[in-house]
Amino acid sequence: MAPALITAILAVLIWAVTAAAAHGTLSANGLIGIRTPATQRSEEAWRASHRAALRLLTPTSLVVAIAGLIVALVPPVTRSVGEAGGLVLLGVYVLALIGAGVIAHRAAQRSSTATGEHDTSGHRPI
Repeated sequence: MAPALITAILAVLIWAVTAAAAHGTLSANGLIGIRTPATQRSEEAWRASHRAALRLLTPTSLVVAIAGLIVALVPPVTRSVGEAGGLVLLGVYVLALIGAGVIAHRAAQRSSTATGEHDTSGHRPI
């Protein structure tokens, strides 16, 4: 399977998981979602963090999914051009995921502070 198509599928799946957590359909867990000490402190922190991340991931996932499908379905000039396009999309999406993780962690910290929860994890805030 082409890297661009794999990236497009991953973008849709990651967006779906983030949306489910943001809307309360997916509870805090140790398997999927944005898992930091701050995001797992409470259900409110979990939802707040995923809502914050969703603001970045919705447009990014949409663009990456559409571009991935285009790169995968439109015959490139050479095979290496198509593979390079897929890898560039993957790189862009990884950067967006890192940004979404930072945004989510900070939102979870704000949520915990607003609800009066105390950080017992020993981690310093970012």
